[in-house]
Amino acid sequence: MESKSKISHPSFLSKFIPNSKERKNVIFYLALSICLTVAGILLISAYREVLMGMDEESYKEFLKQFGSAARIIYFVVLSIFPIFLLMKWRGLKGVKWKDIEIKRLVQFIGKLLRKWHVPLALLATAGVVLHGFLALIRDFHWGFTNITGILSSIVLFFLISMGFKRFKRKDRAWHLKLAITFTVFFMIHASF
Repeated sequence: MESKSKISHPSFLSKFIPNSKERKNVIFYLALSICLTVAGILLISAYREVLMGMDEESYKEFLKQFGSAARIIYFVVLSIFPIFLLMKWRGLKGVKWKDIEIKRLVQFIGKLLRKWHVPLALLATAGVVLHGFLALIRDFHWGFTNITGILSSIVLFFLISMGFKRFKRKDRAWHLKLAITFTVFFMIHASF
């Protein structure tokens, strides 16, 4: 008689994220981001008449709040790249500030950023989706700002896709290249 042992079936994400703890963390924050996005869209839909009744300047300010919050969070997310470059720099080993070894401080910051890189990126993406939804439902026009916003969103989609491949280092540095491209587009978008 065969013993009934626990049979493990690989999930879709296990192909991309081998570490089960990281995978659970990503699933949690992905679900949270989706829930926030859906809740936001439902609230916007429920209060659509109020939003449409706002004067144009107030509506633009409301719309920009989502984009601004996402931009701040993305800067934290993007800071992982210069911090990791700094960690690789051999000259950092002997650098001190008062009694503090800078390398240890940079390593601590690097650990924090590594832990929160994906969760913050997913939550900021929820803000971007709500920002885009608000932009589309009222007075959408094909202007420079909206086009750069759409281009940023397209790059963001591929950036997230390559992020999953990054867990196994199979992205051929596309995650970094797309992150730089996304940063350029969203900074241009935010400037106008």
